[in-house]
Parts: sequence; structure tokens; C-alpha cells
Amino acid sequence: MNLEARRETIWLRGAIRRSPDGWAEGNLKTHQQRRIALDPETVNTLRVHRARCEARAQALGIELDDEAYVFSSEANGSVPPTPDSLTQRYDRMATRLGITTTLHKLRHYSATELILSGVDIRTVAGRLGHGGGGTTTLRTYTAWVAEADQRAAAGLVARMRLARTKQRPLNVTIR
Repeated sequence: MNLEARRETIWLRGAIRRSPDGWAEGNLKTHQQRRIALDPETVNTLRVHRARCEARAQALGIELDDEAYVFSSEANGSVPPTPDSLTQRYDRMATRLGITTTLHKLRHYSATELILSGVDIRTVAGRLGHGGGGTTTLRTYTAWVAEADQRAAAGLVARMRLARTKQRPLNVTIR
């Protein structure tokens, strides 16, 4: 994780997977590391969290390593969180807030919102860790959104009006 000004990123280099010996860090599913840029609010939250972890470690007389896991059950940050524990915590929070969702649905939501806001598909695919130019992203992680369909219809109408005012054909072939 890099929280330097204008370089705020998280490098995803591995995943926590179940192994015969319990949970262990392994390769990402695609075996490709990726860098994800962070927004200022997330960076601030992570800085506050890191400061709390450093204060806790200092109070216990231990050092928090620069490579410590961001979320760990150990005060020195040496143990990664298990996927199950994160999912369970998210589920409890959603229940407490009265929201019917799952942690995995955040991927779908994120992809759909990024595409709706005009982020190009290659960037969205990269953030999700998809190769292949975004095919998987479009097929799996985007939802039909009526608002986008309405914008598409309005865009077509605007182009037709523009062509009509310039009195030139639209160059459209319908088969």
C-alpha cells in the first residue's frame, strides 16, 4: 500500500487461500499483480486505521512492520485476515443496517457504477483483475441499467436532430 500524495495505490500481489495447513497467502487467480488507485476518502480512512494500529503496537511494545497486513488479528499485523471472517463481518454489518446484500455483490455494483460514470471498460476490467479486454467484465459484472438505456436513446435522438438541422443524411444502414 502506498499512501504518498498523488501516488495513493494498493498493489494486489496475492490472495488468501485455504491450504492443507489452514489459511495461507497464494497467487491471485489470474497470477497477475495489479495496482488500484485510491480515492482521497479511502486514503484518509486507511491513514487513520494505520495510525490506530501503530498506536496499539506501540502500547504493546511491538513494532508494526511496513509490510504488515492492513487488517490483522495480530497486533503486529503478521497474520492476514481470513476471507470467511471478512465475509461474516460484512454480513453482520449489512444485517444491522437492514441491507440485503453480500460482499461479492460489491464487485457487481462497482463495475456497473464505474461503467455508468463513463470509465472505459479496460480500466474497469483492470481494477477487477480481468484480462481479455473486458469481455468477462461486460458479460459477468455489469447489469442492465434503465438509466443508461435512457441516455443511449437520448443520445440517438440528439444525433438525429443534429443531422436534420445540418440537412445531411445520418449514414445509417438498417438490415
